[in-house]
Amino acid sequence: MYLVRPADFPDLPALERLARDAGIGITNFPANRERLNDKIATSRRSFNTDVVQPGSEFYLFVMEQQDTHEIVGTCSIDAMVGVDAPFYSYRIDEVVHASPQLQIHNRVPALHLCHDYSGTTRLNSLVLDRKHQTDENFALLSRARLLFIAHHPDRFTPKLFAEIRGESDHKGYSPFWEALGRHFFSMDFKKADYLSGISNKHFIAELMPRYPIYVPTLPEDAQDCIGVIHEGSEKIANILLDEGFAFRDYVDIFDAGPSIEARAQDIRTIANQRHGKALFDAQLEQTEAYLIAAGHLEDFRVACASGQAQVAGLVLHNDLQERLRIHSGSLIQWSKL
Repeated sequence: MYLVRPADFPDLPALERLARDAGIGITNFPANRERLNDKIATSRRSFNTDVVQPGSEFYLFVMEQQDTHEIVGTCSIDAMVGVDAPFYSYRIDEVVHASPQLQIHNRVPALHLCHDYSGTTRLNSLVLDRKHQTDENFALLSRARLLFIAHHPDRFTPKLFAEIRGESDHKGYSPFWEALGRHFFSMDFKKADYLSGISNKHFIAELMPRYPIYVPTLPEDAQDCIGVIHEGSEKIANILLDEGFAFRDYVDIFDAGPSIEARAQDIRTIANQRHGKALFDAQLEQTEAYLIAAGHLEDFRVACASGQAQVAGLVLHNDLQERLRIHSGSLIQWSKL
């Protein structure tokens, strides 16, 4: 059985391993021990902070295989990006060029540097060990964050977004970066991605071009990867798209991976989750698969299990009492898997 819970300092070596294995392009999860340690510390403070409205809080979760206590995955939430510095994206829009004299009217797609997502909650850094990459585990790890948001709506903004990794190969070659970013940063994609993950983002504002980038002026291979999802992130993207997230013409400034967004109230897991009491039955039959969440803030935990929904609550097998640290009558959340 797998359990998603808040990260703690003993999880640091496992997080380092996951970061190394994740490859290039997951900017917010760098393979840097000091930065990961800082993320755990920030997360622990955030879980223990009384929040009136969202700000710079950061929540880091891990997935634990309970039989072995091995950490096999991680994910996180930024309560609000752009608090200390603008959060940059490219907005895809059209620029009109017209000549009445020549009777020419062209609409040219262009990339506009913007910080429209500043002040918005972001889902990020979902990484799952290759040996444990099942559909159920991807769903548990991704949707556990949504149950946390549903349980603590005041800690997050009404709109959520996620950046999906764009195209690059295993050596860190990104056609989009080579065509654009390299000319302004004088470094390869791998180094720029790493620096963005371990330092503040002021260098982005200092070096990125301020004027629109006309898409047809880019090489064909760079144009072809704008808004395209990295093959290793397709399952992650599909889960969020099934939840109701949608592409709104924003892409990452480094690899042109798509950003997808949704209103919290429209997200399937948040809209359909239920609250009630945990009930137990050793002879439970006619069950369905559920995501089940229990605990508050730093004690929050989520697992997948079979259950039977009733008016009084959710009926579960007895063995879940110890695993989720709940008892008959405990308040829980649940959502169909």
